[in-house]
Amino acid sequence: MTLTKKQKELISDNLRAYMTNFGYIRIEREDYGKGFYVYTENSDNASWTQYCYNIDYLNGWLYGAVQAICKRMKPLTKEI
Repeated sequence: MTLTKKQKELISDNLRAYMTNFGYIRIEREDYGKGFYVYTENSDNASWTQYCYNIDYLNGWLYGAVQAICKRMKPLTKEI
């Protein structure tokens, strides 16, 4: 992972929860800009799964993935 200490601290809780539920993640900073590429397969030739354009988006994506796997997301319902 190529994150700064401050970035690691910011996502630490959601990253730990993600690792507990999914077991593997690799996060790489993009060469130019503030974004991150998320890889969820442990393979040298794996394609990235998600692009997060900043650290807050990455933190939210990790949170959402854990909520979805734990079935804590409420289904959307239409009002009649």
